[in-house]
Amino acid sequence: MKKYLFTIAVLFVLTGLSYAQSKVVVEDAWVGEVPPSSPVAAAYMTIRNEGTADDKLLSVTTNISGHTMIHETVIDDKGVASMEMVNALVIPAGKSVTLKPGGTHVMLMDLKEPVTGKEKIELDLKFENAGKMKVEAPVKKLGE
Repeated sequence: MKKYLFTIAVLFVLTGLSYAQSKVVVEDAWVGEVPPSSPVAAAYMTIRNEGTADDKLLSVTTNISGHTMIHETVIDDKGVASMEMVNALVIPAGKSVTLKPGGTHVMLMDLKEPVTGKEKIELDLKFENAGKMKVEAPVKKLGE
């Protein structure tokens, strides 16, 4: 009888864990237009987690750059801004995180081709729980 009750208790716990999930939605993704000779560009977006568990954006890749980094703009006590690499960006359950100019963003580094003149760029996002997701990001002039 004790073994039976233990098995039922374990099933309840596992069932509860399976409902604590991440459901990530990416909106308003875009890449800032840069001069044709620029070796870097930046991507922005809003990531909404409609699930009941936190998730993490682990990486972003694209075929137009050699590598990418998630950066956060930090302003020190003297008012000087700098960028710091973020290993993983937490997307809290039930909340949104907005990547925007002057804030958190994705740097597309060692560009293999110019961003200028492109209509959109495909980004591959990898989340800890939600898995992989492809996003098409239009190229826009900064300030649009």
